Amino acid sequence: MTTTATAMTLDSTAIGRISDQLDEPNWLRDLRTGWWERAETAPPPTGQEEEWRRTPLDALPRGGELLLDAPEMEATVPPPGVILTDLATAVREHPDLVRRFLGIADGPASHAHFWALGQAAWTGGLFCYVPRNVTVDGTLVVRTVLPRADVTYLPVTLIVAEEGSSVTLLEEVVSPDGPAGWFGGIVEVRAERGARVRYANLQQLGDGAWNIGAQRVVVGQDANVTTLNAEVGSKVTKVGMDVKMIGAGGTSKVLGLLAAGDDQQIDINTVQDLAADHTTSDLLYLSALYDRAHASFYGVTNVRHGTRQTSSYQECRNLLLSPQAGAEPIPVLEIEANDILRCGHGATAGAIDPTMLFYAQTRGLDRDAAERMIVRGFFEQVVAQIADETIRERILTALADRIGSTEDVS
Repeated sequence: MTTTATAMTLDSTAIGRISDQLDEPNWLRDLRTGWWERAETAPPPTGQEEEWRRTPLDALPRGGELLLDAPEMEATVPPPGVILTDLATAVREHPDLVRRFLGIADGPASHAHFWALGQAAWTGGLFCYVPRNVTVDGTLVVRTVLPRADVTYLPVTLIVAEEGSSVTLLEEVVSPDGPAGWFGGIVEVRAERGARVRYANLQQLGDGAWNIGAQRVVVGQDANVTTLNAEVGSKVTKVGMDVKMIGAGGTSKVLGLLAAGDDQQIDINTVQDLAADHTTSDLLYLSALYDRAHASFYGVTNVRHGTRQTSSYQECRNLLLSPQAGAEPIPVLEIEANDILRCGHGATAGAIDPTMLFYAQTRGLDRDAAERMIVRGFFEQVVAQIADETIRERILTALADRIGSTEDVS
């Protein structure tokens, strides 16, 4: 869908104007108003919070114009019965269904202010609904291209997989390089009993973008959810993710790939909340950092009191490819139960092993080519877990400008 972008300033009057522009029903107007009031009462982070002390918000471009019309979005045509459309269209065409799921839950506590802003002031986003026992073959792909760099855009992505359903979805967002802008995307994934969801988010924002996002993943009984976040673009990225294991036998896998250079700042905080018996939640984040880039990771695994036979692990590995690059991985375990199968963590940050680099160069590669080959091998720990070919190819293509491609050494 292509529209002409109209803009306004994000303030208290903008909420009503958004609803007027989109001719929204009263229930959605009330929902927006309620979330705006929460945004005003939930103060922005001060920088004293553990999750925010590594990402100051002083330079966040809060005064940018708010995109009123949704930017260009290209989407795969879904099979019959499956809904895949922009959120505003979903409200018009499937109001009762959207009302069941939109804005009903809190996001990550660390991002409460930004979650509330997104729920109140969204002007675009995505709605994906898979009915009970429906399996979507292939990969659904949605690509959103922002028309300008210097804007504020707060989309909401809502993915609902009903009982026994299965879906794989890749969401891409792209914006041009240039002045500072604010992208505040929030994502909610709901996998009901026995559902299977594979969701990948490929972020290719321009070099002036501030990406302040949040994700909430709810895993029901015997459901299986894999999320993958690939962070390639932006000036600053700060993403908070909550993975809530609420149903017995649920499984989640949280994957991340970061390739940052220049002065990019990438800061990820996660909570793996194991609140049901026999649940499994594993996390693996890998970053390759060039130039003066810096990556931070603060991850909490919370095993709730009274749960039994849970299994969890979080791992964050960082390759420093410049003396000026830096990484700060901080894993935290909060174990309130005594009947667990596994709960652990691993975190590293360091340069490429000189011996490994030497042996790569003995194959006839120069230093840069050898380094790129090693980084690709490092990323293979995550890439090998991407079963879907479409997602794997698109992410590797996006990363190629930084880490090269297999053709470079063939």
